[in-house]
Amino acid sequence: MNLLMNICKSFMDYVPPINEFLTVSELRESSMRFVRENSDIAELVEVGLSRSGDPIEALIIRGGEKKRVLAFGFPHPNEPVGSMTLEVLTNIFSINRDFLRKTEATWIIVKVADVMGAKLNEGWFKGGFDIVKYTLNYYRPPGYKQVEWSFPIEYKELKFSNPTPETLALMKLIDEWKPTHIYSLHNAGFSGTYYYVTKDPGDHVLDVLYKVPYSLGVPVHRGEPEAPYMKKLHEGVFLMPSTSEIYDWLEKYLGRSPVEAIKHGGSSYDYAKKVNPDVFELVSEVPYIYDEKLSNDTPIGIPRREILRLGIGKEEELLMDVEKEVEIVEPYMSSDNPFFESLTYFLEVGKKHLEAEKKWIEEDPSLDESATVAQAFDAYTVPVFYGGLLRYGLLYRSIVFESNRTRLPENIMAISHDAYAKIMKLADVFKKYSRFYVVPVDKLVRIQLAAIISTILGVY
Repeated sequence: MNLLMNICKSFMDYVPPINEFLTVSELRESSMRFVRENSDIAELVEVGLSRSGDPIEALIIRGGEKKRVLAFGFPHPNEPVGSMTLEVLTNIFSINRDFLRKTEATWIIVKVADVMGAKLNEGWFKGGFDIVKYTLNYYRPPGYKQVEWSFPIEYKELKFSNPTPETLALMKLIDEWKPTHIYSLHNAGFSGTYYYVTKDPGDHVLDVLYKVPYSLGVPVHRGEPEAPYMKKLHEGVFLMPSTSEIYDWLEKYLGRSPVEAIKHGGSSYDYAKKVNPDVFELVSEVPYIYDEKLSNDTPIGIPRREILRLGIGKEEELLMDVEKEVEIVEPYMSSDNPFFESLTYFLEVGKKHLEAEKKWIEEDPSLDESATVAQAFDAYTVPVFYGGLLRYGLLYRSIVFESNRTRLPENIMAISHDAYAKIMKLADVFKKYSRFYVVPVDKLVRIQLAAIISTILGVY
């Protein structure tokens, strides 16, 4: 076992049992307490206001000047695991000052990057993870309001210059501190563990990124990558795609400008590399639920192309079903309904991406190879989770949001009841397809913590 692995494992022992998430106010109280108890090395600074008017705060912890590390949780508001990882990391700094000094870094920690969105998800944070509870309390903003994807960018016909207030706060920190390392801590909903990195972190780090998830029963992802244009560096580790690469891939397979399929800005890395070209960024994706079939790379003897066709067909079917309901309820939805705004965005952009993916499936010669168990399972179950459950969840919340402010016609309320029934039905279908298990939050925190420690010590 390499030395870096030993170090990571020693700090993973600091993680206590965790099975639920802290709310925005609880995270803020924790940061304030940390500063009171560690005032010689820490301060809490306000760096902006969320769309809801709530403060966005950064915890500055000084352990050295050689490196400057920006780490943020809630890059998307339905992804709270990173906030718990940062809770544990700051606790380690408090009780182990020697390790803090060994990082040779000043840490700029934003536990909640999207405060407004996080609050709209708090209904599922407590009491353990359940896919129905998650679906009924799920919110994710449209791409142009996502913290991680609304940085200013210009590329070919794509011009985005409307960052969210939350993104402006991160831009301010990037401009001021010029980070050497950035950690954007994400959650996948249903997958194996996987990562994006901006450069090869070296064999010892890759060893940690690969083996730690296996040791915790959440192996690296072997199903289909999140998108076809991802470039694999190692099993479960991909080079971080730039917005320009996404643009070029969509342009190739759509046969036209893809601005209607993107509708968002750049990533934190797109922006940070202009401020510091040598910045290293790691995105860690860990799942709430996991099925062992997602790590089974046994060939099944059916071309991957055929499996992908089935998956795309299922996703199209689910999309069209939701779209019919959306057309009926749209006249009754107000412009400030956050759930309906997201739902219509995901439907519109989803159709464009499906169009490009269908062409890619027919043209890419590598798809003639046999699909694996993981790829086949992934292609057919993931659409039920993302394309079915979560879209119907947004539809349900859209109608509930309006009904709390005004009286809606019976046929619209009937659609909300129908959406609820479909959520329950799809949850049953998903449970029949998958023998998934809910991953304890502390295991996910250990994975992200090991990823941070291995790269901060091993990547310069």
